Amino acid sequence: MAASFRWILQMHKDVPRATRFYKEGLDFSIDVCTFHWAELQFGPLKLALLQSPRYNCVDN
Repeated sequence: MAASFRWILQMHKDVPRATRFYKEGLDFSIDVCTFHWAELQFGPLKLALLQSPRYNCVDN
């Protein structure tokens, strides 16, 4: 049995903007989206986006 990712967590300055990128650009479906937290899904993969402090995150 091969190992696989079920959840991936990313930290972003702007969660709604990152959510829009994954939805429109990569065709993820949105399960939950707030200003601070989002859960998206693409097949069996679930992606969680968390709002991060300014100096510790991915630039969108």
